[in-house]
Amino acid sequence: MTLNDVTAKPESSAESLSFADYLLKKELVSVVALEAALAEQKITGDRLGLILTRNGFLTRKKLVEVILETNPSEIHKEFYFSVRVPPAKLTETSTMIVAETPETVYLATLKDERSVRLELAPFYPDLKLEFVAANHEKVEYYLADLNRMMSDDSGLAERIIRRALRENISDIHIIPRYNSYSIFSRYLGVKKLTHEGTLDEYNILTARIKDMSRMDLAERRIPQDGGFQIEYDGKMVDLRVVAVPTVNGELIVIRLLDPDRVQPDLSGLGISRVSEWRKGVSRPDGLCLICGPTGSGKTTTLNASVKEMDRFSRAIYTVEDPVEYRIAYTGQVNINPAVGLDFARSLRAFMRADPDVIIVGEVRDNETAQNAVKAAETGHLVVATVHTGSILGAASRLQDLGVPKYELRYLLRTVLVQRLIRVYCTHCHGEGCTYCHGTGYGARTLVSECAYFSNESDVQKLLDGVISWPLMIDDAVLKHEQGLTSKEEVVRTFGIEAEEIIEKRVWERANA
Repeated sequence: MTLNDVTAKPESSAESLSFADYLLKKELVSVVALEAALAEQKITGDRLGLILTRNGFLTRKKLVEVILETNPSEIHKEFYFSVRVPPAKLTETSTMIVAETPETVYLATLKDERSVRLELAPFYPDLKLEFVAANHEKVEYYLADLNRMMSDDSGLAERIIRRALRENISDIHIIPRYNSYSIFSRYLGVKKLTHEGTLDEYNILTARIKDMSRMDLAERRIPQDGGFQIEYDGKMVDLRVVAVPTVNGELIVIRLLDPDRVQPDLSGLGISRVSEWRKGVSRPDGLCLICGPTGSGKTTTLNASVKEMDRFSRAIYTVEDPVEYRIAYTGQVNINPAVGLDFARSLRAFMRADPDVIIVGEVRDNETAQNAVKAAETGHLVVATVHTGSILGAASRLQDLGVPKYELRYLLRTVLVQRLIRVYCTHCHGEGCTYCHGTGYGARTLVSECAYFSNESDVQKLLDGVISWPLMIDDAVLKHEQGLTSKEEVVRTFGIEAEEIIEKRVWERANA
C-alpha cells in the first residue's frame, strides 16, 4: 500500500490525496502512518481524517484545522458539542455546531441564518460566526442526540455522563449520604458539587452504572472495578468505574477517558525541559522514569511519549492497571490479578515477544522493579512510572524496591517529575466566563523537573544527592511570573512554601 493506492470510498481520490499531501508537507504525520491509515480506509471505508484521529496521529482540533486549509467545503461533515450554548437554544434554532476554532465557530442551521446569528452571537462574543451547508438529516440527528443527552427519558446515568463530556469533566463522584446523595464533578482537577438527589434516585443511578460497567449488582460489600465505552463527538470514549463500599452505601467514581485530551505532541504538555526527556526516550536502551502523585498526568505524558515513537518499525508493549487510552499499533496489556496477570508476569512475557520498547504503567514492587531493570539490561528501552515527588526521590524509591546502585548507574537515562496546575482561561484571562464555568481557568499545564543522565558519572552525582536541575516548584513560580496562572493556584498546588518563594522573589526584584 502506497499513497498512489488511495481508493476513495467516502472521499474522492483527489480530495484524499490533497489532504494527504498537506499532512506530509506540514509534517503532521509520517509517510508510514499515512500509508497505514490509507490501508485501513480501504478496508473500513471510514474517512481518512477520522482514522488518523482514532489512531492517535492527529487531534480532532488539528483535523479541523487541516480540513479548513485543504478543503473547507468538507467541514460540514464534522460536528461538535459545545459547552457554551445551552442545548435548548440549539434545539430552538434548529442549529448544529460543526466546529470551533480560536477565531471562528462554524454552524449549520435549518432556519434563517440571520435570525440564528442574532440568537447565538451573545454566546460567542469573541468569535466570528460562519454558516456552512446544512444536511437536514445530520442536523436532525445531532439535535436528537443532544436532546437525548439532556432529557429525562434518556436515563439519569447517560444524561450525567454526556453532560460531563460536554463540559470537559474528568471525573464524576457519586456519594451517598444519610438522607440524600451528592454528585461532584472534577473540572481541571478541582471538585465541585453539581447535583443533589434522593436516595431512590441514587439507587436507580448506581444500579444502571454498575450494570453498564459489568459489575455484580448484588455485591455491595467489597470494592469493584469495571468500565464501558460510549460514543461521543464521533469518537469512542472509555469510562473507568470504581465502586467503593462506605457506611452510607456504595461510592461510585467514573473517570472519563476522552482520547482528545491526550496530546500527541509532548511539546504541548507544558514540560519546561522537554528536550531532556526526549533525549532519554530516544535512546535504544536504558530506563526512563515519569514520576508524580496520582492525578499528575503521568499516563498522558507516557502516552504522548509513545505516540512520538515510530510504532511501525519498533515493537512497543505496554502493561497498565488499567489501560486508559488505546494506542494503535502497540500491544497493550491490562493487568488482571484474578487470573495471576500482574506487572511482573507481563514483563516476563514481553521479554519473549521480541520487544524494542516496554512501557510499565507503575513500578510498585520488588519483582516488577527487578524485571524492568532486567529488560533494560538486555538492550531494551523501558519507560515506567513511579509514585514519587522529586528526581532524588525517584532514585531512592528504586533502591527501596531492591534495585542496586550499580545497576542504576549504568541504566538510568532520564527522570521527569511532574504535577498539573491550572492556567488562565484564554477567553476571559482569569475573570471568569461561560467557557471556563466561571472559574477563570481554562486548561491545565504541567509543572515539572527533568534531568537527563548522559553517562555513569551523571547518575553517580544523582545517587550522591547532587541537584543539577531546576526544581519543580521553581517551574511553577516561573509560570506564575509569566502570567500563565495565579499566585493562589501555585499555593493551592504546592502549599505555603510556594507563597514564601514568590514573595521572596518579588522582594529581590524590588531591591535589585
